[in-house]
Formats: sequence, structure tokens, C-alpha cells
Amino acid sequence: MRLTRLTMVALAAVALAVAEGKQVSAQSGNLVATPAKPARIVVPAPSLVSSGVFLDVGVRAYAPPRGGAVQAVVTVSAGAHDTEQEIGRFTVFPNEPFSADDVRQERIFRLDATAALAALKSSGGPLEVKVRLAPLDPSVSSSDASLTVGQVVFQPRP
Repeated sequence: MRLTRLTMVALAAVALAVAEGKQVSAQSGNLVATPAKPARIVVPAPSLVSSGVFLDVGVRAYAPPRGGAVQAVVTVSAGAHDTEQEIGRFTVFPNEPFSADDVRQERIFRLDATAALAALKSSGGPLEVKVRLAPLDPSVSSSDASLTVGQVVFQPRP
């Protein structure tokens, strides 16, 4: 029973933070994206504000493919049976390996999530953000590339 109360208090705190427009992030799921398997991060749904919502994706580490380059494709869905909505894409530049020692060193990519969130049939529950690696040139193998996701944060557009 105590665990249930603590869980409800935590959920209420997240809901209050979202309602107040504060940053809300989560770090659960598989945080490493490869061309064969996406990173999956579960985050609380933000409240839609009239000015829109951004999704900030932190990259903690990156290993480029031996040849060519990859792009990260970021999608969101409301559940296992909901279709994914693409939020946007980004590439790491320069296309060189790096690793961040702490959150302040992560490379942050900001994507406009307003249209993707509006297209979801979400009931306000948690959302699943996926980050997939896709080759920029499909004729060049990128199987050895990897990207480790750091913080994933929905923020209201100012």
C-alpha cells in the first residue's frame, strides 16, 4: 500500500510540473540507438500550450559508422497500438566519436514536437520516444554506428 501512495505522489508531482510548464524528463528504457535497434525512452506527456512544445534530445555518446554518416530519426507514440508520429531528424556534426562525462557535456538537439503531439491520440499518459539511426546514404553500411541518448525533455515553446 505504501508503494502505491508513493507512486501516486510521484505521478501527481510530474502532472503538476507539466501543468506549470516546467521541464519534465525521464530516463527509462533502452538508451542506445543503433541502425538495427532504436533507443526507447518513456516520458510523461506534456501539456499542449498554444505556443507549442519542443523536444530536447540530449546525446551522451556517439560512435559514427566506419564509412558514411547516419541521421537520428525521432518519433513519438502514445502506446503499443498507436502509430508513431515523426518529430524530426538530426545529424551529429562533426561526424566524429564523442562521449560526455556528465549531463552538462551532452550535445542537445531541439526539435519542434507540436505537430506530432497534436496528431497523437493520447489520453495524457506516458509517451514513448524512439530514436533510430538511419544511414544518410542507404548504399553505405552503417551497422557499426551507435548513439547513446541522455536527457529527453519536453519544453513549452517561449
